[in-house]
Amino acid sequence: MLPNHKYSKEVYKMVGTTVRKGLATISLVFLSLMPLQSYSASINGVAAADTPLSKVLLMATLNNGPAMQPVTWTVYRLDNDGKSVWETSLNRHSANIELEPGMYRADVTTDDGRVSRSKTFDLRTVSSSDVIIAMD
Repeated sequence: MLPNHKYSKEVYKMVGTTVRKGLATISLVFLSLMPLQSYSASINGVAAADTPLSKVLLMATLNNGPAMQPVTWTVYRLDNDGKSVWETSLNRHSANIELEPGMYRADVTTDDGRVSRSKTFDLRTVSSSDVIIAMD
């Protein structure tokens, strides 16, 4: 508190008014910059919500049923030059994963390495895809 002085109330009022004016100025500056930030984010394409993911079922089969034995899945994204870019690897006969739109290749190999298969699938225009590969 300010000492008991004849100017204390006036000084206290003046300080309070100055602080309120300063906060109002800062708030106005902040509010005026917000639209610029969101505009630049939309130009740069940074918003994560813009790219919906597609659901993919990976399933290895034997004798027209689930393989029920260990296999290794390796999923590659295929870029415009036809090059493969590793996306994910899984060790199970089936799995549900989510991927961004694009072209992909799934490679599946039995754990003993005797059988290996591959399948290309397109997620550019679909929201889900079943990748079922017969291992026999």
